[in-house]
Amino acid sequence: MADQDPAPQRPRTKRAARGRPPSIDTEALLEVAREVFLERGIRATTLEVARRAGISEGAVFHRFKSKEALFQAAMRFDAEEAPRVLTDICRALDGLEIREALTLLATKMLDMARVALPLMMMTWSNPDFISPAQCDKNLSVYTKMLKAFAAYFEARMEAGELRRVDAEILTRTFIGAVHHYGMTRIFAQEAGEYVIPEGMFVRGLVDLLLQGALPPSEPAPKSSPRRSRLR
Repeated sequence: MADQDPAPQRPRTKRAARGRPPSIDTEALLEVAREVFLERGIRATTLEVARRAGISEGAVFHRFKSKEALFQAAMRFDAEEAPRVLTDICRALDGLEIREALTLLATKMLDMARVALPLMMMTWSNPDFISPAQCDKNLSVYTKMLKAFAAYFEARMEAGELRRVDAEILTRTFIGAVHHYGMTRIFAQEAGEYVIPEGMFVRGLVDLLLQGALPPSEPAPKSSPRRSRLR
């Protein structure tokens, strides 16, 4: 039997060499992310960051497990340090005139709120953040900050720079007003007519707290007796 010619072999298709995926070092990625977050705020997505950086969204998540983690690293913000920083600022106000001190404190709080509030909103969706243990920890830190603010107002009352009122209510009013302004700034970025300029808001808030809303001829109401829970 004659030898058969071997079956012709198919030519092997040469696979096109795949180019290496674009890469970026972590610091450069964080700079890009910071730029995007400053432009877009909490609305920014990890996909937007990835596109701006020229990498895949998966490459972003390979380094940062969540948008929250990326935001916190990019904005160089430690959420757990925020109350301590504000407490330290509050304790450093003693040498300043009361109006100057409150203006500085409100401005510092709003600077921090630009990063802290969006980060808080992202962490609220994390079940671990609202666990009983974490809630107790958050409350403990927040209470320390409230005590520091209330102690500052109490000291100013003792010095005669403020009339005698409930220091805790004054503290909550001050913090609450600043917090509301910060939240409004996040959600009403496009509504220019609704957002008061920051400087105008801070000056108005301090004036209201120091002067009250009653005309000068009206007697100042006596504060209702109440035992502060912060003591």
